[in-house]
Amino acid sequence: MKIGIEDNKHGGDLGVPIETAATILDLALIKDFILPYEITSLPELYSDHNPIKLTFKLKFSTPHDKITSNTYWGKFQNYLRNHVEYKPYRISNEMDIEKAVRNFEKNLQEAHRFATKIVKKSTSTYIHPNIKNLIKTRNKTKKDWQTLRNPSIKTELNRIEKLIKKLEKESRQKDKTEELETLNPENGTLWTKAKIMRRKAQKIPALKGEFKLALSDPDKAETIALSLEKQFSLNNLSHSETEEEVNESRNNFSPPINNNYQNDNINSIQTSDVIKIIRKLNIKKACGRDGITYKMIKNIPCTMVFAFTEIINNIFNFNYFPNAWKTAVVVPILKPGKDPTIPENYRPISLLSTLSKITENFILDKLNEHLIGNKILCPEQFGFRKSLTTNHQLLRVVEYITSGFDRGECTAAVFLDIQKAFDRVWKQGLIHKLIMYKTPPNLVQLLNSYLDDRKFVVRIGNSSSESKTMKAGIPQGGKISPVLYSIYVNDIPTTHKTLLGMYADDTTILARNKNPKYTAAAINQHVQKLDDWFVKWKIALNVSKTEAVYFAKGEKKHKPVIKIKNKIIPWSQQAKYLGTILDNKLTWQSHISSIKTKFRNVTRKLYPLIARDSDMKRKYKILIYTAILRPIITYGCPIWGSAVKSNINKLEVLENNIIRQICKAGWYMRNEDIRKAIKLPSLKDFIKKISVNFYNNIENIDNEAIQQIDKYTPNIKSKRPRKILL
Repeated sequence: MKIGIEDNKHGGDLGVPIETAATILDLALIKDFILPYEITSLPELYSDHNPIKLTFKLKFSTPHDKITSNTYWGKFQNYLRNHVEYKPYRISNEMDIEKAVRNFEKNLQEAHRFATKIVKKSTSTYIHPNIKNLIKTRNKTKKDWQTLRNPSIKTELNRIEKLIKKLEKESRQKDKTEELETLNPENGTLWTKAKIMRRKAQKIPALKGEFKLALSDPDKAETIALSLEKQFSLNNLSHSETEEEVNESRNNFSPPINNNYQNDNINSIQTSDVIKIIRKLNIKKACGRDGITYKMIKNIPCTMVFAFTEIINNIFNFNYFPNAWKTAVVVPILKPGKDPTIPENYRPISLLSTLSKITENFILDKLNEHLIGNKILCPEQFGFRKSLTTNHQLLRVVEYITSGFDRGECTAAVFLDIQKAFDRVWKQGLIHKLIMYKTPPNLVQLLNSYLDDRKFVVRIGNSSSESKTMKAGIPQGGKISPVLYSIYVNDIPTTHKTLLGMYADDTTILARNKNPKYTAAAINQHVQKLDDWFVKWKIALNVSKTEAVYFAKGEKKHKPVIKIKNKIIPWSQQAKYLGTILDNKLTWQSHISSIKTKFRNVTRKLYPLIARDSDMKRKYKILIYTAILRPIITYGCPIWGSAVKSNINKLEVLENNIIRQICKAGWYMRNEDIRKAIKLPSLKDFIKKISVNFYNNIENIDNEAIQQIDKYTPNIKSKRPRKILL
């Protein structure tokens, strides 16, 4: 380590400081220092102490200016028309499909490079010429003051400094005003700004690796990748009979003899079908490892669409999914409230190939055609089903509990926590179930290819980890994955004494009776069946995170005992299910308190946009409220909207405060008059409107579990959800 101090030229003597002598306040300690270097005194600050500029060379590269790019899409299309000649692919095997995919991707990447111009954006802040001139004058005046020590010069220096601060403040305010005035929902700038303010990116700190501390981005990426590699592996559970059954069915499975998929009632994909999918693509979605964005795909000429359609048809023809599309880019996101230094506390967000996701749409159509046509999926599973939402499953659960209240019954509910549900699906077991459900052999073979040999890399900044293998699980972010998970858990045990509710991996079982012993017996019997079934299919239950709530009108001193794996599950006062907090008396007080907290947190983040003194147009402020803030309040309102008036009033206060703030209302203005002026319905009216539409549409849903919900006439004295309709 070297310490550089100029003798008398810049730093002065290191002896006892006196009034007129220059002194050194700070020392620079530098490692890996390379000569020559230069030290310069800069009279640029308002303080009497000049900053010292140390100029030297580094072994390491310094950060560059921010680089962005502009793509000329007309040029992109012309390149593909003029340089890429469409000829039907001669595909006779799986390797030919890989070559066709690589060639297609290469053409798009080359066209994009050709049509893209790199633009360097300077990181320096724009300074108005008037301010620049004043800064020069200030620096000259400061030198004069330091030399002459004339009080009049000091007065002039203070005056100039105050003027600079005033002009800089006005300039910043002007820039902020212009930015807010230009925000517009039509071009997306309003939503982009709101998204940035709500979700500020957090830099990943040093991570505690298994053997060392990960400090650099490459090391962090590798550390998280190693953690995820363990996560994407089978649970350590074994059931020999099931394993033998799975191996036998897979060994006995006869793949199609020929490659003519039309024999299996799977029609070929038309170019018009591909164009329909392309038109619906969201250009703001992130791309995968190949760098091919949805915007690139939306700008390809017809000849390229023909080529892509041919690739998709050959994927079906040979029942083979290309390896080029099987590597996901994982972006780690810290789980809320978790320690950021532990790799396991990051949630993997997978970015898949855009071409892969378009192709998956057609595979999903064929799979759904088989599932729906043969009514295979169990009615209790509401996840990712047409016309079914989290609200419908919540309604089943709450109606079951409240109808028990009306009959004088208590309800015991267990909310199961399944460990890494999607990440640890047993692939061989899933293929076995596809065979058992008589899925067309071509589709089984294609899905087996889709799941086989999946890989991922973790990306942090511009650094990526080495490629890792997914030994288990289904691809996160894949179009087919939710349906594949539903198939995997489709044969989950049910009993006639309990209610089973599922939304993807969110699972609950409920039982009700006037006698707590019968309730406990029904729950424990069902739990034991589930435990045996989980072991068979290598699904791990997190007992420590599994919750139980005993719903009753009055206080129950003697509650039944619920056991899972011989461990007693303690009774909780409340549990969170599908984003809604269910307290043991269904007063909804805890849930409404949670809404208030979340609403205030998001409002705080958006405050610069919707504040009284914000220069953004009022109609856009109202749009932010109705599109971002109000849905926080109204989520699940058809179910909890029947809560007592005092609880609903708490939410109305939130709305009234925001509306008054947006409209810059005075204390003398009535809330009702403000809402009329901006044509905004009251929160009560809006909740009732949503609820009426929700309950009217239930009758049209073709689902056995929904149709089994009690039909009743709402009663003002009842706590049941349909009370909101009165």
